[in-house]
Formats: sequence, structure tokens, C-alpha cells
Amino acid sequence: MSEDKQVLVIDRAQGALSGVMAELDLLGFRVVWVTTFSAALEFVTASPRLSLVIASAASADEGGQDFLARLKQARPALPVIWGDRPESTKARDRGPRPDSLIPEPIRPEALRSAMSALLAEHFYPPALANAIKSAALGALEMSGQFSIEGGAFLIGNRSALSDLAAIIAFSGEASGHLLVSMTSNDTKTLYRRLMPGAHAVPIDQLEDLVGELCNRMLGGINSFFAGRGVAIQQTTPMFIRAAGSTMRYPGRRPSFGVELASGQLRVLVEYYLADFPAKALNEATKDVLALGEVRYF
Repeated sequence: MSEDKQVLVIDRAQGALSGVMAELDLLGFRVVWVTTFSAALEFVTASPRLSLVIASAASADEGGQDFLARLKQARPALPVIWGDRPESTKARDRGPRPDSLIPEPIRPEALRSAMSALLAEHFYPPALANAIKSAALGALEMSGQFSIEGGAFLIGNRSALSDLAAIIAFSGEASGHLLVSMTSNDTKTLYRRLMPGAHAVPIDQLEDLVGELCNRMLGGINSFFAGRGVAIQQTTPMFIRAAGSTMRYPGRRPSFGVELASGQLRVLVEYYLADFPAKALNEATKDVLALGEVRYF
């Protein structure tokens, strides 16, 4: 586990944030748990690569304002998430504020959303995040007006699959996979948008549609890497019919999850990046192919 994926959790012995710690583990973080602010400050001083601090509402109410002031003085850029509850004191409103307040009990989706906003660049640099979104929208542009719903992207190392899914693995200077997942009804709706007049649609044609979407999206993302001199080789789609089941993989970083919507129709996209040359993504783009110029074979 890399040292820059540490999260410090401050929680008293009652364990109000035990569920949060389990979620952080799924997201691939090394979780360090302390019960006092004095221990937390010692760890912050000793761990310059710490990514995030999370404190329960009970802890935050007992000396939290002084801790937050000292923490922001020592590490002004270190993000802090505070648990919140109706009976919590509002004294903190008069001093330094945490970067995010989440009602307790903290739900996994709320935690992911806050962490996505605070730690996005730790996992998927903005340029890559935008390339993933653009590729997903570009692959669907002939199927109607789609938009991206929600802002959270962090998904743990377990994905719930819809009725039909296609996954394409890639390797080279960057490695990982792209997964596109849809319900059977949504896939049929999308197919009929592309093929008006179609009635009974064989399952293999629905699989081909999901696989082609996956192929096009990954092609658009890979063109982003190609523009930065990063060579990638991708495999052919593998199809999964596994409604309600899950897929697990060893996560070195969380996945980038995108949900695309057109009316009631939903397309779920998950991009998992196991490794990539971070330096290349910080350099200026040169000769990146526009989505319309990408060819799929």
C-alpha cells in the first residue's frame, strides 16, 4: 500500500466510524485509527504523505476546534472531513472550518462524494477525468442526448453488475479495464434508438451493442493517452450476464464511476486504472485525436 494513500480516522472507543473505516479499506486506503486529538497531531507531524483526516462528530465536539486550528496551521492543504449530527455544537462555526461536513451515521455514498471532491487528483488527474467523461458521452452521441449524473466517482474494489456488461482490459504503459453495464430493458431501448423498427432483439445483438459502447469509450480514452506518448494495448470485450452479482479485483486505486442518463435510460461506466505514468499526464497535450477521428476496428 502506497504511503500517499493514508487516511487518519479520529474516533473514540465507541467506534462511530467503524463503517467508514471498512469503506476506506475497500477504496484501497491504509487506515490509521486514533482515539485522541493529541495522537492525531503526532501522526500528522510524522506522516507528511497523509491524504485525509476524518473525525467523528463526538470527537469533533471535544476539543475539535483547537485541533482544527493547529492542524490547519501545520498542514493547511490537508483536507478534513467532520462527522456532523443535529446536536453537535456550532462553536466550530466561529473558527477554522473542516473542508466537508457529513451527517452521521456517514453513508458510503456520502463519504465517496466528499472524498471525490477533496482527493480527485490523487487518483484520476482532472485531464484524465475529463477524457473519460468526454469519451463516454462521445460514444453515446448518436443515441440521443445524454448527460452525466452525480459527481462522486470513487468506487471500491467490488462492482455490482447489471443484466448485461462488457469489460475490456488494457495493458502497456498504463493498465486497467473499462466496464460498461446496463439493464436488459435499457439496452433494448438504446438498441431501438439506433435501429428504429426493431422488435425482437436477440441477446447476442444486445451484448454486441454494450461491447461496442465499451470499445468506443476505451478508444476515446486511449487516444488521450496516445496524445501524451503513452502506449496502450487493449483486448477484445468480454461479456458478462450477471444481474445482481459482483465483480472483485485487487484495487491499488479506486475506480472512476460515471452514470450517464437520457430520460429514464441509464448507462453505467467504470474505469479502473491500476497503474499509469503520472508525469505524462501533467505534460501538455500534443496532437490528441478528436473523438470523431478515432477509428474502432
